[in-house]
Amino acid sequence: MAAEANSYDAWFSMKVQAALEDARSGTSQVQVMRAAQALIDAKRQVEPKS
Repeated sequence: MAAEANSYDAWFSMKVQAALEDARSGTSQVQVMRAAQALIDAKRQVEPKS
C-alpha cells in the first residue's frame, strides 16, 4: 500500500508541476462568472411551459 501511495504522490506532483509550468493563457474567474451569469439571465428570460 505504501508503494501505491508513493506512486500516486509522484504522479500527482508531476501533474501539479506541469500545470504550474503551462504557459497557455487560461480563463479568468471573472470571465467564467460573466458567462455563467449570462446563461442564468438567458434561462430566466424564457417563460416556463404551462
